[in-house]
Amino acid sequence: MRQALKLARKGLGKTSPNPMVGAVIVKGTRIIAQGYHKAFGLDHAEVDALKSAKEDVAGATLYVTLEPCRHYGKTPPCTDAIIKSKIGRVVIGMLDPDPRMKGESVSLLNRIGIKTTVGVLEADCFALNEKYVKHRTIGIPFVTLKWAQT
Repeated sequence: MRQALKLARKGLGKTSPNPMVGAVIVKGTRIIAQGYHKAFGLDHAEVDALKSAKEDVAGATLYVTLEPCRHYGKTPPCTDAIIKSKIGRVVIGMLDPDPRMKGESVSLLNRIGIKTTVGVLEADCFALNEKYVKHRTIGIPFVTLKWAQT
């Protein structure tokens, strides 16, 4: 998950209004693919990682900093790509606070037999997207005020 967080930070300033998300795919003890959400409108981290895989990801574990999306926007749902890839387990840093989500991805993945774990390095994942979380939960932007006076 630490590697996924490191990757997610590469999206700083490019993903808004979406969050910064990183994803790492591990098979056995090897990282076989990784990705991150590079910019708004481009592939989300999970899909970026799946596309970068040079070998079959069936049965592998996907580590992702934020719950995979389950809705259509500029891109199709990440859960569809995860299911199609036959990933065996998904480890999620934090649930998505977007009202359209409500843990639906976790429920769906569990229902079809993909094991999920939620809350790994959750505080770090929350801190990474504090502005996104505030906007999604309260509906107002995160404001930083800087004052200089002589």
